[in-house]
Amino acid sequence: MYRITVDTGGTFTDVVLTDAAGNLHVGKAPTTPARAFDGIAAALAVIAGELGSTVEALLADTTLFVYSTTRATNAILEGKTARTAFVTTEGFGDTLVMREGGKPEPFNISLPYGEPYVPRHLTYEARERIGADGSVVVPLDEDRLRASLVEIGARGVEAIAVSLLWSVANPVHERRVGELIAADLPGIPFTLSHELNPIVREYRRGSSTAIDASLKPLMGRHLEAIADDLAASGFRGELMAATSFGGAMHVDDLARRPIYSVKSGPALAPVAARLY
Repeated sequence: MYRITVDTGGTFTDVVLTDAAGNLHVGKAPTTPARAFDGIAAALAVIAGELGSTVEALLADTTLFVYSTTRATNAILEGKTARTAFVTTEGFGDTLVMREGGKPEPFNISLPYGEPYVPRHLTYEARERIGADGSVVVPLDEDRLRASLVEIGARGVEAIAVSLLWSVANPVHERRVGELIAADLPGIPFTLSHELNPIVREYRRGSSTAIDASLKPLMGRHLEAIADDLAASGFRGELMAATSFGGAMHVDDLARRPIYSVKSGPALAPVAARLY
């Protein structure tokens, strides 16, 4: 029985197969962006040739397949993420614009801030307010929110990030926003900040939520295609993916939290080195 680990980079796809005795077999092939599995199969074919087997036979005898990819990282760097809207509390629309007030030269007033992850014109303010103690200070204005969702849908938005003030103390409004998105814009993925990164600091929570949402269409399709292609080639084992915290999680879970695939390769290196 085998274990297979894969690293699909922008240029090459590297595969390592481990047998029951702990022997390692390495294969390499050019990455195929249009269909990542083609590159994986080509790298596996190198190993299969050495073992006198076939790709399908190796996959059929594999109990664990761990997938790692730079797809999410490259999408961010190349600006190829989904067109994303950002929904936040009224009065906090500049959260992603002003960040935490920091820039490389804080006292140089001529130096502009970097571009926000979600442009200001795709930021929408929901009339609502949760207090720091979790109390409802201003009820959620659902009619106004639904009007914003109509505009969001008309502007070709592909994903939505929701980060409301003090949702970490009481997520009732964020959950309702998610329900309205699902009802009014079915098929558009969204991320709620209290589920992804429940911390107090607004920029860090808001930006991570925006990044996660922007990756959901891309990574959802990509990971689903990997799973389908593996199954079609005879793989019946456990499918996991490398994460940015140096471990692995099931592919379905990663598709729901694609931000965890960002920088997964560099994160694995120190974990492996420490183990070694």
